[in-house]
Amino acid sequence: MIPSEIATSIGPTLIKKESHLWEIDLSNLRIFFGLSILSRSLSEEITNNLHSLPGDISFIQKINPNINHELIDMHISYVQVHARSGILNDWLLFRDQFEEDLRSVFGTFQRQSIAKKLHPEFYGEDPKLNPSIALLFPFYKNRSDADGRYQILMERVTSQINVGDFFIRITVDAIDSSVLNLGGIKHEVVDDIGKRTYIAGASKISESLNNSIIGAAQKGETFFEEENRHFSKVFEQLEKTPIGRLTHIHFYWEDSFRTMILATDPQNTLPLMKKLFLLLEDADISQTIKEGHTVLAKLGRAQVYVELSRLDRVLNFSFNRKRTQIDSSFYLKRMPILEAIADKKEHSHNFENTHIFLIHHITSEIISMIETLRRLEIKSLDVAFVKYGGNIPPVYLDILLDIPTESFFMAGLEFKLTKNNRPYYGLSPLYSDSSPHRKFAAKLEEAKFGFFDAMKYLATYLFLNKLFKLRKTGEKILLVEDGGYVAPIINQRCKENKTIGEIASEFWVDCPPEFSSEGLSSFISQTVIGTVEHTRNGYDRLKKTAGVENLLTLPAFTIAVSNEKTKEESKEVAFSILNAIENSLHGLGKVLSKRKILLLGSLGNIGGFLNTYLVDGRLHESNRVISQVDLKFVNNGNRQYSDFSHLPSEEFLGIDLIIGVTGESVLKQKDWENWILNSENPNLYVASGSTKTAEFTDLIEWLNDLYQSSTPAIGNIPIRLVIDRIIDPQTGMDLGGKVSFLFESKKQAVEKTLFLLSDGSPINFLFYGVPTESMDPIITQLTTVALGMVSLYKTNSLPKPALYAVDHQIDKWGNPL
Repeated sequence: MIPSEIATSIGPTLIKKESHLWEIDLSNLRIFFGLSILSRSLSEEITNNLHSLPGDISFIQKINPNINHELIDMHISYVQVHARSGILNDWLLFRDQFEEDLRSVFGTFQRQSIAKKLHPEFYGEDPKLNPSIALLFPFYKNRSDADGRYQILMERVTSQINVGDFFIRITVDAIDSSVLNLGGIKHEVVDDIGKRTYIAGASKISESLNNSIIGAAQKGETFFEEENRHFSKVFEQLEKTPIGRLTHIHFYWEDSFRTMILATDPQNTLPLMKKLFLLLEDADISQTIKEGHTVLAKLGRAQVYVELSRLDRVLNFSFNRKRTQIDSSFYLKRMPILEAIADKKEHSHNFENTHIFLIHHITSEIISMIETLRRLEIKSLDVAFVKYGGNIPPVYLDILLDIPTESFFMAGLEFKLTKNNRPYYGLSPLYSDSSPHRKFAAKLEEAKFGFFDAMKYLATYLFLNKLFKLRKTGEKILLVEDGGYVAPIINQRCKENKTIGEIASEFWVDCPPEFSSEGLSSFISQTVIGTVEHTRNGYDRLKKTAGVENLLTLPAFTIAVSNEKTKEESKEVAFSILNAIENSLHGLGKVLSKRKILLLGSLGNIGGFLNTYLVDGRLHESNRVISQVDLKFVNNGNRQYSDFSHLPSEEFLGIDLIIGVTGESVLKQKDWENWILNSENPNLYVASGSTKTAEFTDLIEWLNDLYQSSTPAIGNIPIRLVIDRIIDPQTGMDLGGKVSFLFESKKQAVEKTLFLLSDGSPINFLFYGVPTESMDPIITQLTTVALGMVSLYKTNSLPKPALYAVDHQIDKWGNPL
């Protein structure tokens, strides 16, 4: 039977209120600061004595009122330590353990039920009826090694000098040769040491987090996030508790808490924060939280809900009101066209008995699509999330990690930097449990791929693994992707007559022996229904693979050139690109209207609207002419060129912002070198609006070579590089990389700084991408064409393997036009 009350090591009882809600009242809990510092100070003094004195350890140390003023308030002014010679032999081997034990000893001051026995009057007890008794800590128990087999006796002793004052006597006693007459010392054994994990430095940690929350509240925010970075003290300490390893700690609050902390001296709100860590030090409380329950802690001037989320990776503290938890239905309601499809208001199709492998961006619209697929009875969904830059809103991960893992798996990449600041991408720990893919993660880390290659490997690796599982059960899967990461590769390798074992080896997949020699084309055809593509880049890759004969191994439906996507979405993409560029420039103290701009791909679907919005809106009257490059230009001149090579050098060197939306690396290394060495402008900006990092591949590769060089140079000119990140001063958001080139020209010192916004990946994904209202019909079309393909498969009506575009060869349900 599960108890309704749990006695805790900190005194107050944990009481069950609802099925998953427990409550504890810490309002009257006395808070002590600096106990870890006191423990460390005594440990250091023991070390000094061992090095300088030949006999017993015996010293008295005055309490520092600036560190342990709570002890001074209790009229405890000194600590005296005794240890017979020999007890602390091999001190260096167990000093850290001893210091931890001292923290446990002094930590009992926080435990009212125990501390009142040592110091009764200061915990509301009558000392005449309940006189002070000693506390005995049997640390030797459960220790098999010879080191650390001691016990510690803590006594409160009346001062011989000042009436009403006390000192604490700490006696370290050997077990095998004890000299303490415990029969003559009234004491109580504290033998529940294992119920408490003392968090070292909790006072400093509390102070740091308290200041961070106040700082966020001053900005009007209602949320603060602490991320687990290397050498993070708070996460290191919490990992010792049943809470375990965390990736983040989140703090939420509402207006009344914000008003309170802003109107209160930070020193007075600090105890609230310290109580949170005292709470987690108790093994029973931490275990209750770990088991999926919420603990409501009453702190006096506030109360806080404590819970874990995201597969127990995130610890949440919600002040005064439990954090609002929304699910994927919340975002789907914002997309009425897609919601109608999810609820079958205009069709009777479903994904019953079908698996889907989805490759797409992590946005609210894709969360809505995931909810739609689940409502339409999908059997399982695997997602490889495309993530360039910017921050993933915590609520997205909260929602996704609440989806049952039996039918949902997700993975993604994280941006990383080598020691010499070369950008690369590795497997992110933020998504589903990736431990079965440790071998792949290690290979990816070793490869140090840029985004496109890393994403191609991740998606293909996961897709092939899924195929092997489904082949054994005879079930079918549909591939839906945004960017042509997998389908073009699969179709191309089929054309090359590869075996499944060969492609598995290429993408680091362990191929089951029984399949390794089977032809890829045969294997794929038996398991994969077909593919659905979202983007123009993916469409172009498939078209190239299909060739003039338009032959593929699988039917491929695409919305990339549909009327809705090429006209309406392109307008909003152009707006979102300019919005992101402006926000990034504003963070640098710059404006878009003063930039001298080169637009690559100015006659494309997106480029045409970028040109219109720049010239007719964003740029000022004195700066309305931009340089344009596009293959569709017939004549060269008047700032319009069919190829970059036709752009006059003088015009190019006046440019300070290059925007690319071609999907190809137009500028080569020699062009970038020329721009850096000879540009008229000290600050140069580069922004991509096209898929992946293809727009500036040559630039990124050139920079990577420079980063790795011990003697970087441009041509024969030696340069010095200063590498940094672009950080938004208000939000702290990482907006990309910047590189300063320092060199000498004409005997003059020159500095040019290149700002690679969003590290050369699509800049609009730093912020909100395309707004939901505009994406609703696009994601709906992606969903309907996927539904249509599955429906055609179920009725044996799929067309022959080839490329079919919505509004050209098929309608939005995949039916031929």
